[in-house]
Amino acid sequence: LMVCLVCISMATTLFGKTDPKNAAAYNAVVSDYVHCHMTSDAKKLNRILHDDARFKISRGENLIVQDRSKLITQMKQQAGIQQNCESKYQLLAESDAMVIAKVDFTYGASTQTNYLVIEKGADKTWKITQVCKFFNEAQRGDGSIVSENS
Repeated sequence: LMVCLVCISMATTLFGKTDPKNAAAYNAVVSDYVHCHMTSDAKKLNRILHDDARFKISRGENLIVQDRSKLITQMKQQAGIQQNCESKYQLLAESDAMVIAKVDFTYGASTQTNYLVIEKGADKTWKITQVCKFFNEAQRGDGSIVSENS
């Protein structure tokens, strides 16, 4: 992921800014993702996820991988639940084909960070292809690391 970030960042610097129409479209995808997380909007999430989207969640030394259908099903089960958190996002790397965004959801003293990989498809629509989620992690007295949201 870091190599990808560096390459995209260098390409953006060397070749200039992205097309404003693309910027508006992928910013809308990020905003929609935030909305879906905050309001459990499974229908909108279904529209902005690529068919092969993967969610990777870091939990201590473990990695949980979920596919698109599992996430949509879970969100449907949570319909009507409003998250009690604040959100903000930042675009880390942008091109006319792919974008990487960082989205933070802050619940009091705890933060969930989501890195979104958004790609422009052959049909010219922007879709989320991968989400990597990280939670605040705390170090135990024995030196091991545990996710606060385990």
